[in-house]
Amino acid sequence: MGYFIVFLAVFLIIIAGILLFPIRLCIAYNKDETKGTATMNVRYMFFNIRVYPSKKPKKQDKPKEPFSYEKKKTEIEKYIRIFDAIKADIIKIIDYATSKAMIVEKIGINIDFGFDDAMHTGIFTGIINGFVYNILGVIHHLSVLEEMDVNIQPVFGKKCYKIQSQCIIRIKNVHIIVVAINVLKLMRKMKKV
Repeated sequence: MGYFIVFLAVFLIIIAGILLFPIRLCIAYNKDETKGTATMNVRYMFFNIRVYPSKKPKKQDKPKEPFSYEKKKTEIEKYIRIFDAIKADIIKIIDYATSKAMIVEKIGINIDFGFDDAMHTGIFTGIINGFVYNILGVIHHLSVLEEMDVNIQPVFGKKCYKIQSQCIIRIKNVHIIVVAINVLKLMRKMKKV
């Protein structure tokens, strides 16, 4: 009976150690005028698992429309509509996760953009600053944000569009299942908007 209790105690200590060791979710997104790439990796101890993109063969890309102010403005307005539709859900997820030990270790955003018309560049500067800082405000208000690096740079008189972003989130395993279920529900809702 004594060996069983020692074995059970060691087993429970190992399980508790595994559950309390944090998982890091690393998300990166890069986009320019013609293409965008997103990656998502999960790091746990010394394991690094690529979650997105999967290793499945890619579909043939459709030919892209030319880069224009109207197209980018419509795209940002679409993201603002999606954010407004899911803002309450995001707040619930972040509120639960932060109360259960989620920490945003780093958010880095670097955006360079410009249009042939300086007026369009100026208008887009206001739109994109409002969008980015609105999202960062919600994250900063509801969670612990250890490091933030934002660089939004309008380029007047030159047509260009480039986004580089990175986010590292640390979550304790004990709460990852609840957060993952809520994120999946949120992604389904985003597709409907």
